[in-house]
Amino acid sequence: MSSQDQALTNTSTERETGAVYNISLTPEQIKRIEVNRLKAQEKLREKQKRELQASTEQKDTQEIITNNGNNINEKNLRPMKKFQNYVEYDFSKIKDTRGGFLMEEHNENPKKRKWEPSEPEFEALEPSISIDPAENQKCKECDSVELDNLFRKTFRINICKSCKKKYPEKYSLITKSEAKEDYLLTDPELKDEEVLPHLSKPNPHKATWNNMMLFLREQVEEFAFKKWGGEEGLDKEYEKRVNLKKKKKEKKFKTKLADLRKRTRTEVLIGQKNHKHEFGEVEEDPETGATTQCCKTCGMQIEVDIL
Repeated sequence: MSSQDQALTNTSTERETGAVYNISLTPEQIKRIEVNRLKAQEKLREKQKRELQASTEQKDTQEIITNNGNNINEKNLRPMKKFQNYVEYDFSKIKDTRGGFLMEEHNENPKKRKWEPSEPEFEALEPSISIDPAENQKCKECDSVELDNLFRKTFRINICKSCKKKYPEKYSLITKSEAKEDYLLTDPELKDEEVLPHLSKPNPHKATWNNMMLFLREQVEEFAFKKWGGEEGLDKEYEKRVNLKKKKKEKKFKTKLADLRKRTRTEVLIGQKNHKHEFGEVEEDPETGATTQCCKTCGMQIEVDIL
């Protein structure tokens, strides 16, 4: 028996018995495999290119035939009775895996992969707990290893869910409007994620509005106290703005009141200008003997000569 026949016999014996042996390849064999793989990839690209050109030409031909009105009746396309069990495959939808030898290259065009998530799915999972306690991240309040993964990723803070509910004055979430009104922060400061990270959620009032931005109260207070010089400085600035707002409101009210008075005076003058006198009966002064008439509306008197 030759060495080749013996190798085939050993191979068939291994397949029958199901035994598995470790095969070590030489560098020359590995190089040959890589060269064959590259050749196969090149042939595959040429084949796909030819198929694409052929499908384009066929499509153009079909469009020309359709436009000319040479449509085939649907009844003629029905299969014969003796061929009804025949299964017709659509080869355009069948995927050739090529035995797993050639890996399919994904198109990295971002326009075609918009549907894919921006982060891998495994990053959304909670971190695994190690056997070594020193390697585990712990809650800053109670040293628990069961952390809130959302707070850890978004706000970069290690806190468990029980402590988050236990200390709402520190770990509760506030909206952007509350941060601006209560802590006197500006839009550029709130949009800086390096200083104040935020959690975005759909607006509960209306779906078409901008997303709601939620901030951690502890981080907002820390930044506001640093900006205004502590809690007292924040209170002083808040009172100052309230007083300024009150003065502006009073000034606006006085301006409107003065404008109202001016318009009222103008209306009175216009009414007086268009006034028509209604004189009463003629009266005679017993001392001087002069005869006068008096207006019933404005009280103006005129002398009248009686003939």
